[in-house]
Amino acid sequence: KLFPAQRRERNPPVLASFAAMAIFLRLLAFAAMLASAAAGAGFSSEACTEMFATMKKLGGPVPPGEGVAGCIEVCSMVKEFKDYWGTSHIEMSEFVCAKGKLYGCVWAGAPPKTLADIGC
Repeated sequence: KLFPAQRRERNPPVLASFAAMAIFLRLLAFAAMLASAAAGAGFSSEACTEMFATMKKLGGPVPPGEGVAGCIEVCSMVKEFKDYWGTSHIEMSEFVCAKGKLYGCVWAGAPPKTLADIGC
């Protein structure tokens, strides 16, 4: 019979492969979300950038009718991935920041958070 400490030593490779699979599945979901958002009327990186510029200028949510479906979801995923990778994996962090910059991501708050605020 194994002691708990011995069991833990055997699990990290398995846990690492599960973590890698989870990351892959999240990236796949991110790509699918981008594709479905792109199919929505008015969705584009330019439209998102404009919407988020308005959010930043106003210091809060954009007025009704000026929101673009899919932009908040894309930037939520950008922030989630940035929070996950942090500075532990520079290439992934840079990739996520580049996507955030493409869409002009800004997050609601007082004041709204920018890419610089999340470490990009």
